Parts: sequence; C-alpha cells; structure tokens
Amino acid sequence: MVTARSLFSLAVLLGISAGSASAQMPPQSAPAPVPPKPGVAPLVGATELVKLTTPTGFIDDAVAAEDGRIAYVVAQVGTKTELHVYTHLSKREQVVDISAVTLQPIALTLVGPRAFVVGKSEDGNQVAGMVELVAKGKKPAGTIVYKLGPASQIMVITRDGKQRVALHKASASGGGTRHDVEVVAIETGRRVAAAKPFELDRADKNVKLDFKVNHWSDGMTRAYGIKSGEWDRKEDQRAPDIEVTYDLLTGKFVDNKKIEDLFEQRKRFQAMTESNKRLDWVRLDIKGLELWRAGKGRPIELDQPLANYDTKSMQAVTVPDGSAWMVLKMDPVNADAVARKKADPEYLDVFRINADGKGVRKARIYASGVRHRFGIVGDKFWLLERNNGFERGGRSLALYSVQ
Repeated sequence: MVTARSLFSLAVLLGISAGSASAQMPPQSAPAPVPPKPGVAPLVGATELVKLTTPTGFIDDAVAAEDGRIAYVVAQVGTKTELHVYTHLSKREQVVDISAVTLQPIALTLVGPRAFVVGKSEDGNQVAGMVELVAKGKKPAGTIVYKLGPASQIMVITRDGKQRVALHKASASGGGTRHDVEVVAIETGRRVAAAKPFELDRADKNVKLDFKVNHWSDGMTRAYGIKSGEWDRKEDQRAPDIEVTYDLLTGKFVDNKKIEDLFEQRKRFQAMTESNKRLDWVRLDIKGLELWRAGKGRPIELDQPLANYDTKSMQAVTVPDGSAWMVLKMDPVNADAVARKKADPEYLDVFRINADGKGVRKARIYASGVRHRFGIVGDKFWLLERNNGFERGGRSLALYSVQ
C-alpha cells in the first residue's frame, strides 16, 4: 500500500525542491555510488549512450534533447552559465555563454540552430532569450537574437499548431489579481496575440463574467472553471452552472459542458489544482498512481508492486500520444524484502505507461546512495545525477536507450 507517511514524505520533498532550487550556495560533489554486490547488475534493459561531466561548476537542471543531440547548462553559481549542445554522431559539443540571458536557467528548447532559454531572475520573475548556437554572418555563436521578460511565467506552448511562447504577468489589483497574457513567435520574439486584462477577485472569480477559475493550462492562456447559469426570464429561474474553458487570447468561452455528475466534477477539479498548470500529468494519491490526459485521469496498473518502491522518488513525464514515462526507486527494505529477510538492490526502475494506464518496467539502474533528475527524448531517457545536499543540478548527465 501507499502509506500516509510516504505521501507526506513526497509532499515534503517537493516543497523542499521548489524552495531550494534558487538557493545561492556552492553545490557539493555527488557521493560516490555504492558498487553493486556480486550478482547485482548495474544496468538492466538499457544501454548508456553518452555520459557528460564537467570539471568545474555543475550541470544545471535545465536539459533539452531531441534525436541526435542533447543540450544542457554548466553553471558557476552566481557568475556564469554556459550552454552545451552535444551531438551524438560527431561526438562534438557546441558551447556558448548565456550569462547575459540568465544565471539560473530553468528550461531549454532547441529550435534548429538556435536555443530558447528561460531563466529565473533574482526577484523571482522569469526572463528568456533566443541564442544562436553557430556563427551566422558577422554574428558569432552565442549572439542573443532577442530577449523576453521579465514576467511571472514564460513557457513554450503550441498554439494553432505552431510553436509559440506565452508570457504571463500577474499583479495585485483591487484586492485580487490581474492577469496579463501575450503570445510571441518563438522564431522572432514578435507578438502575435495579446489578451485583455483578466481580473480575478480573492476567490479566483471574474465577477463580470460570473466565472470562477479552478485551474490553468497552456502558459496561463486558458482558464478552466465553473460559470454560473444564465437567468431564464421565461422560467423565472437560473439555469444550472456549467463547466467551461475560457481562452484569454480570444476572450471567449470554449468547450462548454453540462455538469452531469457533480461528485465526479468536484473530485476531478480538486485533483487538477495539484497539476501545476498541466492537463497531462501523472498523479500519486492515497489510492495509487493515475495517468491524466486532457484533464481526465485513469488508474495506472504497474507490472511491479508499487509497495516495493519509495514513492517519494516518483518522477514522470507525459508525451503527446497520451502515454508517459516514469521512474521509481526501490525501497531496499520493503515489505517483501523484510519477509525474505534480505534487502533488495536499490534500483531506479524506468517504466513506460501506455495510454490505457498499463505500466511496464523497461529498464533499471543500480542507484544506491544516488538521486537523479529524470527526462525523456523519444524512446530514450536521461538521468542527471544529483549533487549531495543540493537540490539544484549535478555532476553528470547520462543518456540511455531502451533495449
């Protein structure tokens, strides 16, 4: 079973991670991994394609990858950040200084011969810039094509089938919050759409629209919630409330839905408040794991007992086809191991979760005494080995293919 203690530990861990990512303290080196005991395979079901390290500074959390190359940042806390793009076939790296954009990158997106970098500023806002990876005419590699921000949030989204960048600014207004959103073309940084100011009171309600917001998506360009029913003069009564999506850029309600099951709707909305502004995600609650797609969840059935894992280690990434990848770390003294009177090897297990919720273990990496940050690219996955006692970045980044 997923115990209340393990869920509490997961919440605590996530809270610590969010708060400590901006801590300006020298990272400690990662502890030496504990070698596996005889008969314990260090790697099962996967092949290490490349392992990247840095002699100085640390590899930061922002990582981007696509078939054939992987991008990461080497940071010197508070002084310098360098973007590295490693190409597998040539085994060569492009390195450009992105310190002029940000000293604390939080997201990367590869855009052909360029890279879009999002970072956090000292005041907690976000900034971004598009950087040339190769020299172009008289412009050397590392040239900043354009900058964006500051904003409360900057995110790469897909809008009308095109890759765009959404900028969201939140500010105090009349005891509530004013939300300003615009969208720019990622290639040029030029504005392609902007929303009128969207005002919410302290209860997250837009009084003018009679609309209460529950959650957001698409870089805060879409709000989801409940709109009060219209007054029917003929019947002299108000129609039932409806579930709606409000597009801030068009200023229109879309996807209006009648609430058929009030209990289901409230349960779903409660879960979506935990989604961190995503419609597709993996959730862990007291009942187990759930795969959420387009704001609707379904149970995940793993081919391994969930009770054998340390649930606070769970990390997951969803992909556009409705499936997801997930990692869980083995609890060496789980109930089964205790019953056998023999501790299990401390593996980090990699699962592929199909759109139907079936989870299959694809690979395992021996990770005793080591913590990782996890990501995917196509049918490959990468692991960033965490520094000891520091929740930002690590000393090595490895890319694996699944056998």
